[in-house]
Amino acid sequence: MLLDWKGVEYAEVRKKLEAGATDEEIARYLDAHGTKKTATEIKAWSDSVEKATMHGNPEKGEYFDGACRKLGLDPAKTSVFEWLEADDRASFTK
Repeated sequence: MLLDWKGVEYAEVRKKLEAGATDEEIARYLDAHGTKKTATEIKAWSDSVEKATMHGNPEKGEYFDGACRKLGLDPAKTSVFEWLEADDRASFTK
């Protein structure tokens, strides 16, 4: 979603990630490439994405709801990012 919003090519970001780029390096790359965004545009996009959910989505809702329930989350109250964070914690706990 971010790469599409910024108009940045996936392949270039993938190369950087595969080379071990840090989050900060990727953020700097995104700031320097693609469509320039104002601080207001960035905040509005970030706020909307943080609230995004797949609950109720005709194509992805059933999967999302089941995945949330496996993690003990209420799909109706869970954003995509909350689900991803919980899934990462469950999947990568050491």
